[in-house]
Amino acid sequence: MTPVLIVGGGPVGLTLAIDLAHRGIKSIVIEERSEPMAHPKATLLGARSMELFRRWGMDRSVYDAAIPADNPYYIIFTTRLAGQELYRVQSPSIREMMTRDPVAAARFAEMRWSPYGKTQIGQQALEPVLLAKVAELGAFIDLRQGWRCERFTQDADGVTGHVVHIETDAKEDISALYLANCEGGVGPIRRQLGIRRNGRGKMRSNVSLFFRSKDFLEVHGRGLANLYFVFTPDCFGVFTAIDGEELWNFQYYFLDPARQAEPIDPEAILFRAMGKPFDFELLNITHWSHHQSVARKWRDDRVFLLGDSAHLFAPTGGVGMNTGIGDACDLAWKLEAVLKGWGGPRLLDSYERERKPIAVRNSIVSATNSDKTDMVMDETPEGIDLPGEAAALDRAELGRKIRWLSRQFSSAGVHLGYRYVASDIIVADGTLEPADDPSRLTPSTWPGSRAPHAWLDDGRSTLDLVGDIFVLLVLANETTELPSLIDAFAQAGVPVRVERIADPEIAALYEQPFVLVRPDGHVGWRGAGEPDDPAAIVRTLTGW
Repeated sequence: MTPVLIVGGGPVGLTLAIDLAHRGIKSIVIEERSEPMAHPKATLLGARSMELFRRWGMDRSVYDAAIPADNPYYIIFTTRLAGQELYRVQSPSIREMMTRDPVAAARFAEMRWSPYGKTQIGQQALEPVLLAKVAELGAFIDLRQGWRCERFTQDADGVTGHVVHIETDAKEDISALYLANCEGGVGPIRRQLGIRRNGRGKMRSNVSLFFRSKDFLEVHGRGLANLYFVFTPDCFGVFTAIDGEELWNFQYYFLDPARQAEPIDPEAILFRAMGKPFDFELLNITHWSHHQSVARKWRDDRVFLLGDSAHLFAPTGGVGMNTGIGDACDLAWKLEAVLKGWGGPRLLDSYERERKPIAVRNSIVSATNSDKTDMVMDETPEGIDLPGEAAALDRAELGRKIRWLSRQFSSAGVHLGYRYVASDIIVADGTLEPADDPSRLTPSTWPGSRAPHAWLDDGRSTLDLVGDIFVLLVLANETTELPSLIDAFAQAGVPVRVERIADPEIAALYEQPFVLVRPDGHVGWRGAGEPDDPAAIVRTLTGW
């Protein structure tokens, strides 16, 4: 019997397997595809996902597979791509983040909040990076590609996945203690469970045209950008750089629901969006929809929902895949704790209680971003790219709206600022919750928050001190290491270690002289000295 059966070998399922493996927990991963995703699909790793990948030494591999490191992160708004430029937004480049460039740091606030900014990488490029890490961890991960889990059964002792090999129709039953469903938005596991979704549901239909063009950059002449938005009434949408050289994607927006069934002419669509003909090779067409949907339940006894099986997003903000990666890293340490015997019965219940509110928060932010974009596009007048004074005035007004709209791309608060409010495995201290601003981060050790990043004198981040077991951070010049609290962990058989940080600026950032960080990097408790009941602290944090 394997400890964990993971159904779905996309970014979320592979992340869960990798995190479990680093915690010494074996898993079997069932994935229908025999090759990585061909379509880019998700294209952005947020700062928190990169921080999580940093734990396993994967950040440089991701950077190597992402768009060129020296290119600033640009978002350009145009009438047509080769037409009139309306506005552009800039974020730091990968190189500036890697080198901690002081000029960039003075300009971009997000460089103070994390070692990472926005990292653009298509899912078709990210999955090989994750698969390479899985291969390194082969002793702990049994990856079975080309298999489908058609249904499951479970009882008090475990869960059995009934799987079939797609090519040969060979059938097998895989017994596990737990099943993690990472199969995506459509699949048999959630349907078998009968779990419905709440939220707005399907919002707007789109079609993605994935294509190769070596002439793309030269034809429009605007230089390399991550996203190019097209605001013209006959072809609303956005071009996305996939490799920054010859692979591109165009999301064509159906703002009018009556047009969703119209025949698709990729050449006509791409030529209208560009504003002139250009040479391209169409690689893939994908029809999909914006969503704002969150599953009503995330757990059924020994079965857990993660990623798209638990929540569906609009892509505006690049939050969907990143929320799924966060799901995986929340569940991994809790499964480890229960499987190793030191996690209590409430620990696995806390997965839904902590992660579901984050999915609701993030999906609403993404849906609101989508609504704002749709509104501005819908108000864009005909002839926006024509010559003459009237069109110039229209473009000036559209540029004003876009400057307001573009605030959604300052999203550090969304990716880094989520916290677990009212969690029953967090020890609250009664202080006021910091502001939850989607555009900015308020670094804090308020219990439930991600432990803040700061650079240490030796070049490491404070993030490098946490993320495996419980860690008590002792700040500044405190002489004690809270022996009663450490002894309470030892008595309960829960792994913990002490890390000292002597920097007074970091001590001020961390707000209290003692900060206890959970294995997922979130603050579980903080205080000015020994707690009155250390054993109660440990029981709360470990779900007993």
